[in-house]
Amino acid sequence: MKIISIFLIILLSAATSRAECPLDRISEALGAPLGHMKPLERRAPTLQSTEGGEWQIYREPDGRLHTIFRKDYGEGGRTERRLSVVDKNTYGIAKTHIAYIRQIIGDGPFAVSQQSTEYYYYCGGKIYMPDETWGTVDRETYPKAAIEAKHSLLNDKDIADFTLGLAK
Repeated sequence: MKIISIFLIILLSAATSRAECPLDRISEALGAPLGHMKPLERRAPTLQSTEGGEWQIYREPDGRLHTIFRKDYGEGGRTERRLSVVDKNTYGIAKTHIAYIRQIIGDGPFAVSQQSTEYYYYCGGKIYMPDETWGTVDRETYPKAAIEAKHSLLNDKDIADFTLGLAK
């Protein structure tokens, strides 16, 4: 009986700590349509691609930050990073790589050949990591990629005026 009680205490405390990071709300923010908002657009002077890049900043009607997009274009594809905010301590980043079926120069039909997205969830400015027992992400590469994604969006001088209040 004592072992069962200890197990329940451990289980409930672990569930509570995971429940404190609202992954559902972060996922909802990352997937929210933005068509009703007009973005503030900025060229990306810090080039991370051969064809240039841009920032798109979306704000709520009350001025709060909703989403920041960074798009970097290349001849063979593009990378899109989306930071969407639930509150100043809770946000998510989606990093999407899109590969073209051929380079954008030249003649002929054009299409996307491949697309993949990684999602990162942050609570209190820290990456959310699932319990080792049930988690399916690589515990070595996932946190490193999450740190790089966060750094590339929250610490970029081009948009620092929009990310100042976010937990880092």
